[in-house]
Parts: sequence; structure tokens; C-alpha cells
Amino acid sequence: MSEKRELLTSTALGMCCSRRQLLRGALLAALAPSLGALLSACGSGAAVPTPTVAAPAATPTPPAATPTPAAAASPTVAATPTGQAAAGEPVRIGVLLPYSGVYTALGENITRGLELYLEEIGYQAGGRTIEVYKEDDAANPEVGLTKARQLVERDRVHLLAGIVHSGVATALRDFVDSQQIPLVIANAGAAPLTRDPAQRSPYIFRVSFANGQYEWPLGPYAHDSLGYARVAVTAPDYSAGHEKANAFKAAFQKAGGQIVDEVYPPLDTADFGPFLQRLQQAQVDAVWAFFAGADAVRFVQQYNDFGLKDQFPLIGAGDLVDEAYLGQQGDAALDVVTSLHYTPQYDSPENQAFVQRFREKHGQVPNQFAYQGYLCARVIAEALNAVEGQVEDREAFLSALKQVQFTGPTGEFRFHPETQNVVLTVFFRKVERLADGSLGNVVLDKVEGIDDLSF
Repeated sequence: MSEKRELLTSTALGMCCSRRQLLRGALLAALAPSLGALLSACGSGAAVPTPTVAAPAATPTPPAATPTPAAAASPTVAATPTGQAAAGEPVRIGVLLPYSGVYTALGENITRGLELYLEEIGYQAGGRTIEVYKEDDAANPEVGLTKARQLVERDRVHLLAGIVHSGVATALRDFVDSQQIPLVIANAGAAPLTRDPAQRSPYIFRVSFANGQYEWPLGPYAHDSLGYARVAVTAPDYSAGHEKANAFKAAFQKAGGQIVDEVYPPLDTADFGPFLQRLQQAQVDAVWAFFAGADAVRFVQQYNDFGLKDQFPLIGAGDLVDEAYLGQQGDAALDVVTSLHYTPQYDSPENQAFVQRFREKHGQVPNQFAYQGYLCARVIAEALNAVEGQVEDREAFLSALKQVQFTGPTGEFRFHPETQNVVLTVFFRKVERLADGSLGNVVLDKVEGIDDLSF
């Protein structure tokens, strides 16, 4: 792999090595970087894998998916030093993201944003080097929990970051809480993790959103500003889909609107035809939708091909027409109105600089997922700087995370003191053709200070 400071997982070649072999391999990798890609770490708890250092590539190369054993024995948890860090020891961040499956694009873009910020600071914060250990959770809760255990117990990471799928985040909740491992969520919006006092954990922070947090403001906007009185709702049939839809529904109804029908296709639906037929029969002013990744591409294209776009305007959660796949959707996405906490079209100095750096590196504008990855890395770095790199002092590090505050691409970044979830500026956006001929989400309006207890 060509990722900077990226750990080769034990599944890369299916090899096992002793500690002596591992140290010898690390020496060879330092002398001849081209050999580094051939080395793999031992899968036992006794040996600690050695990260390889390579020149960064223009595009992240995701790790191969690792099969999850049905009943794998957990390695012994290595002791975590407290107080002063061992001289020269890096801060190890375990990143869990889907690099395979329906949400692959989301995982890859979060990685790009995270790595962009780490490159800007030279992979150093608080006087210590930062190493990133990546694992593919395949957007699967069982796989995600297994990989989290490997990162904590085998690789001895100091904290975890990433997570796209709400089910994975929920599956990790008790593990990170019991292990006292800080987790900085870069996407998964499972609302109870921050909204429910019984589910909150002092070790869980979220830089992205809680499901419903940027959906509910579109309810009154759709009714009062867009003039829609009757709306049908559709979203994938899993926790995040229902949480997002419920937030919009409640807000739309509170504003005086009526929800005429609700349609929930399975996640990773290839043919939306039967569900579109049902929507076609509804007598509505518009259809609100939430889909993401490959589902979003297929839904928006099929909604247009089925002729519904000419009947009912399409509105929804910003994931529906994210820049990650807006080019794939093409003209089918034109005029779709959504609510989201990010758009590369927002005009601020910080956002312009972020867009320029991302475009220079990847040849395209950033999307919400790259933005969330960028925030995730910066929040971690800010906290490390505040504690002078002493991530082992968990209480001090958690306190530093709670107090992180800076001006980012969309304005002030801060956590809600009670929920440890980000406070958002929510943009109302419309897909339009830009001056260069590409498509983009142009800002119609915005609301500020939206926290996850607002709805």
C-alpha cells in the first residue's frame, strides 16, 4: 500500500511472524521501502504489528476486506501507559470505515479528508508523530466490532475514529465505553448515542451529525418557503433511514404539512421500480428522500427515468445528491433541494482554502464526507495539542476534546457540552449547473446553531 503511515493488516498475505521476524521486517522496510508492502503482521496478541511508512498516493488505496471469524478469541489487552508517554512513541489512531460495499465511496472520501488534514500538519500533533491504522468494517456491525477489538487489543491504538454505518456505531458503544477508548465518529448518526442520556458515553464524540439534526430544518422550510403542503417520504429500511425520515416528518407536520405516504426500500436496493410505482400513486406536492452512496445514485437516476421528477419535485437529505457521486447522477439531480451541513459552494475564506487544497490533491471538489474526515482529524489534533501529546492521560484528553473550538470551513466548530455532538450550521441547497458546466449544490439559505437536542 502507498498510504502514509498505513498499517498492513494481517490479512494482506495471510502470514504470521514472530516478534523477531516482525522487527527484522521493520528494519528491512526502513532500508528498502519497496519491500514494505510484502510484510504482514502476526495475528496473535503477543506481537505488535509495525506500520510501514510510504509516500502518500493521490488516491487512498483501501485495505482488503477481512473475513470475520464466527468466534475468534480476543487477544490479551496490552497495558496502556499513563502519565508521560514513552519517548518517541507515536499516537496510534485506529480508523474504521467501509472500504467495500454500498458505502465504499463514503469511507474513501472520509479517508481523503482525514489524511488531507494530517498531511497539512505533517502527521504530528502535541509533539508526537501520528500513525493511522485502517480497517474495513464493510458497514457491518459484527465485522466492525471485531475490527475494533483488533485495533484496540492487537494494535494498541490510543483512540478510534471513523464509522459510517449507524449499526456499526451502536455495536461499538458498549465496547469503547468499557475499554475507556475515545471514539471520534466521522459520520454515523445513530441519534441515541448522543441524544439519549442512557446511551451517551464520555468516550464518544461526533463531528458529523445526529440523524435528524440537518433533516428537521427542511420541514418548516419545505412548507413555509417552498410552499409544499403534502409530501411523501422514502428512505432505506434501517435505523438511520427511519431516524432521518422521522425528524423531517415531525418538523413538516408541526409546520402544518401532511405526510401522505411512507416507503422504505431495503438498504442496497438495485431496482427501485416497485417503490417508485407506489410513490407515483401518491397525490403529493413533493417527495422527500434520504439515500446515500450507491443507493443514492440509483434512486435519483431511476426517479428521473421513471418520470416522477416531472410529477413531483424531489427534496431530501443532502446525502441524496452529495458531490461524491453528483457527477454520476448527472442531469437527473438538477433542481433537487436538500438540507445539509456542508457544500463546497459555501463562500467563506476557510472553505475556499479547504476546497482548493482538496482539489489540488484529488482533482475534484470535496463532499460532506471528505469535510467530516477533515474535521475528525483536526479535532483529534487540536485535543492532542492541548494536552501536549499526553493521550495516555485519558481524563485530560477527554476534557480537551470537549473544549475543542475553532473556525472551520462552515464557521465555528464546537461540541454541545452535554451530548458531545457537533453544533451545526445547516444549509438549504439546490443542485444547479455551475459556470464551468459541472453540477453543484448552491446555497439557498442557512440556519445556525443547530444542536442534536433541537428536535
